[in-house]
Amino acid sequence: MFFEKAKTGNNEWWRYVVVTILVGVGYTIGQLPLAMAITRSATDNPDVTKSSLEEFSTNPDFTMFGINSNMGFALLLLMFVGALTAFYFIFKPVHDREFKTLVNPYSKIRWGRITQAFGLWLTMSLILEVVAYFLYPENYTFHFQWNTFIPLLLISILILPIQTSMEELYFRGYIMQGTGLTPLYKLLSIISSFCIAFVLYTSISKLDIMNANVLDDSMVLTIMRKTGLLVAIILIAMGLNYIFLSVIENLKLAKSHPLMKRTKWMPLLISSVLFGLIHAMNPEVEKFGFGIMQAYYISAGLVLGIMTIMDDGLELALGVHAATNFSGAVFVGYSGAAIQTESLFKTSDVNPVLLLFFFILISICFLLYMKYRYQWGSFSKLFTTIEYTEDDNYVNDNINTL
Repeated sequence: MFFEKAKTGNNEWWRYVVVTILVGVGYTIGQLPLAMAITRSATDNPDVTKSSLEEFSTNPDFTMFGINSNMGFALLLLMFVGALTAFYFIFKPVHDREFKTLVNPYSKIRWGRITQAFGLWLTMSLILEVVAYFLYPENYTFHFQWNTFIPLLLISILILPIQTSMEELYFRGYIMQGTGLTPLYKLLSIISSFCIAFVLYTSISKLDIMNANVLDDSMVLTIMRKTGLLVAIILIAMGLNYIFLSVIENLKLAKSHPLMKRTKWMPLLISSVLFGLIHAMNPEVEKFGFGIMQAYYISAGLVLGIMTIMDDGLELALGVHAATNFSGAVFVGYSGAAIQTESLFKTSDVNPVLLLFFFILISICFLLYMKYRYQWGSFSKLFTTIEYTEDDNYVNDNINTL
């Protein structure tokens, strides 16, 4: 039912592009307070140089700019506030369906599942962290001050869930539902087009002309340039997709052909890979390596997607994602993480391979418990096709879905 809910409303492919661009605009606007704060600090402080910005990109420590860590954390989260605000207000006018249909196909959100998933995942994560602490106590340092911890706790409770919810609603809700409407051959075309576009974007964005120098340029201007580049790359991807689709459709495949099917595993895979790629610019990637961190992010996307499909809703994924980031922000942090806060503990030595192993371990335990708790049935459900009836006008051959 989770996928089938996407059939209501309007689902032409260009609507997804419009929403994505406008969400990107909201994300960019949300970045402006942070960009202005860093630019002002760089302008007023002669000790801040271009190398400071380069160091910040790999270790986002706001104190190097004279910005309180909690204030920097709140400013960092504003970009997701801007993105979610844009997403919420543009979704219904563009798609003509309710925003909550991205969460589940039911009449109301199952809040009990969110809180249960949050509590269980946080508990399992902290148990593993306690085990690691007793095995390697020399890797942990304790830091606690009331005047910094209480504001951090409030930000993590009130604002941090906006960031995790935005990512879940977009990737496990919007993208996974939308790609579920689409035959396999169209998805393969989209993947090919955007992979080429992503390579172009990452290559061009690394050029000096796209990066700000606080001594002679504005970070705001740099953000605007990168946003313009992103829009241009999306247009290129759309053009490539049109060419690929034309070639495939000229083959006139029969409706029974495997490429004409709508599957659940392909939207799961696509949303998970995109989830990994969107985190490719995180400082952890620079610190630990692209391969191992992509394995972690894509695995996280797969686990979150599996629980969404099996539970017919986004609530468990919302709780798990919130618990993961809450733990990193409040309890145990490390140098080089995307979230730099005055957490209770700091660890100096993070083994990314061990991190991935422990993540897979608690993911298996979590999924098996939820399977028993909510009587999901067999995981073979992930490999079934999504069936639509002939009177569903949004899937006929004359309408281009995502």
